[in-house]
Amino acid sequence: MNYQSIIENLQVKVLLRFFFLIAFFPNKVESQVVKVDSISISKGWKDCNGMNRLTVNVNALCNPNEPPFDGHKTMIDVSLKNKKHSLNVQFDDPDYQMEMIAFSEKNIWFYNLKKTQVVFIPFTYCSNSDSEKKLSYIILYNDKKYLYHIPFKCTEDDDCVLNEDLNKSMSDLNPKIKTELIKKIQSHYKKGSDFN
Repeated sequence: MNYQSIIENLQVKVLLRFFFLIAFFPNKVESQVVKVDSISISKGWKDCNGMNRLTVNVNALCNPNEPPFDGHKTMIDVSLKNKKHSLNVQFDDPDYQMEMIAFSEKNIWFYNLKKTQVVFIPFTYCSNSDSEKKLSYIILYNDKKYLYHIPFKCTEDDDCVLNEDLNKSMSDLNPKIKTELIKKIQSHYKKGSDFN
């Protein structure tokens, strides 16, 4: 009996089993992107940058009145293109197991600054916490892009107040844009129901 050939055959079998296990049982676990209540919108307008095309894609968009409120991979992808600039912002929510994005096209708003439209894209979250709410804003202006996450504290009476100094946390934002944004946030987000 040739022991050398037996050992080589065993080595080949072990290697084949090893490759089989790797192929069917990968050691790296990644979240799965499931197209759940996804939305894709597109808007166009002209300003001093020429024709602008805004695209917003949201995966795992939640309905605040119906489950699920969490568990699916949540992301928002925004792009703005014109002849002078091309911007892209992607928020891949690290807390997707605890929240899903609540987004509505009607909440997108614009502000005219020096013949350029500043784009404001707000979104909130469906989550399990009633006392803590989070508002997020994507802002696009010329060749600049911003993403802010703004915390609120809410009482049992459903009254909500800002939980940070926006003048400090938005210090990198153009002062006129910052003033408009803070005014909008303070006037619109006062109750827990305003985050739906």
